[in-house]
Amino acid sequence: MIVTCDDAPTTATTGADDAAAANEAIRRYVRAHGNRPWGEREAAELARLRRMWLAAIRAAA
Repeated sequence: MIVTCDDAPTTATTGADDAAAANEAIRRYVRAHGNRPWGEREAAELARLRRMWLAAIRAAA
C-alpha cells in the first residue's frame, strides 16, 4: 500500500491495492483448485472472492 507523507493511506490507493490483492486471491484459488469439477462449496468460495474483488474495484473508482 502506498501511503502519503502523513502515513494515512489514500482511498483510491487503498481501493486499488485491495482490488489487486483480491484479484490475486482469486487467481491463487483457481490455480490451487486445478482442473477438477467445481462443487457447491468451491463455487461458493469463488463467488465470495469475486464479491470481495468487485467491492474493491468499486471502492477504487
